[in-house]
Amino acid sequence: MIFLILFGIIALIVIALNIYDNSNLEKIKEHFETNNCQNIIYSKGTYKGICKDEVIQVDNSFSIDLKKDERKFKLNKINKIDKNNLTIIINNDYIIEFKDIKNLEAFYKSLEEKYNK
Repeated sequence: MIFLILFGIIALIVIALNIYDNSNLEKIKEHFETNNCQNIIYSKGTYKGICKDEVIQVDNSFSIDLKKDERKFKLNKINKIDKNNLTIIINNDYIIEFKDIKNLEAFYKSLEEKYNK
C-alpha cells in the first residue's frame, strides 16, 4: 500500500513537470513564429532558427526567460560563415553548435541562402 501511494506521488510529479515543460515549448514556438523564423532546429538543448533579418538561438531550460535565454545575430552583419566539425561560426565570434551533421548541413544551407540574398 505504501508503495502504491509513493508511486502515485512520483507519477503526479512527473506529469506536472511534463505539463510545465510543454508550456515552455509553446512559449518558444510562439516566439519563433512571432519573429517569422524558418528552419527551426533543436540540438544540444537549444532551439535555433533563421528569421527574417537575424539568427536566433533560445536555450531550452526548466524556466524560460526569453530576454535572458535568447541569443541573436543580425544577418546583415555577417561577413563570414564557417563550418568546423559540428559547429557553424559566424564572423569568428558567434557559435551555433549541432549534435549531428544532418541538422548542421540543413541549417548551414538555409543560412547561406538567406545570407546570399
